[in-house]
Amino acid sequence: MACRMLVAAGRFPWPSLLDGFKLMAQNENGDHEYRGRGHHVHGDGWGVMARSSGAVRFYKNAVACWQDPVFNELYSITPDLVMLHARRASPGTVVGHEFTHPFQDGDCYFCHNGTIYDFEGGARTDSQQFFDLILEHARQCGDMMEAISRTVRDVKDYSALNFILCSNDHVYVLNTYGRRGERTPHYYTMKYLSTDDYVVISSERLPGPRQGWREMRNASLLRLTLPDRQVEICNMPGPPRRP
Repeated sequence: MACRMLVAAGRFPWPSLLDGFKLMAQNENGDHEYRGRGHHVHGDGWGVMARSSGAVRFYKNAVACWQDPVFNELYSITPDLVMLHARRASPGTVVGHEFTHPFQDGDCYFCHNGTIYDFEGGARTDSQQFFDLILEHARQCGDMMEAISRTVRDVKDYSALNFILCSNDHVYVLNTYGRRGERTPHYYTMKYLSTDDYVVISSERLPGPRQGWREMRNASLLRLTLPDRQVEICNMPGPPRRP
């Protein structure tokens, strides 16, 4: 699965962010290995989690965001926290509402980019099973950072494990691609922009402020603490070595 996603917190330029997300979904924004390939659009579903003054709006639909009238309605709101995801399903993978990101479990919202071959088969997608495993480890150890680290160590065969996880007062963003993703490192490298007013972490640099963006290292985790928007980046277990 190849997807585009972002998360933003604070007083961010919302209309510009929506415009950039739609361009990412249509493969008309950033410079990466798939740019210019007309077939590589992310139109197999989209979803949003937007929080405004404590109230959460959660919506997803198994159509392209640029074809859904609800997407245009988002321009009229003013969120202080948002997660957006556009899906390009892997060949042979079902397209449907239940497989569209983000996924929700209580106060946790999750979206993923990449394919995890360890989880092939079953009624739930690889992304759903990945989310399940993170939450299982979190229940066992009581610490989300440790849960993520344990989960990354558990999986062995993947193109990328990139995800965004919103949980209570924290946002976690993982940037990890493996051997199957080595040919497309720009596509799988998350970028982030931190200003006095907001933080954005995205699959691609977005239109608007082009200065100040940074790239996450492979095998790293960004933790964003809310509401003060403190950013911390730590190392994660790397992809398995070649045999």
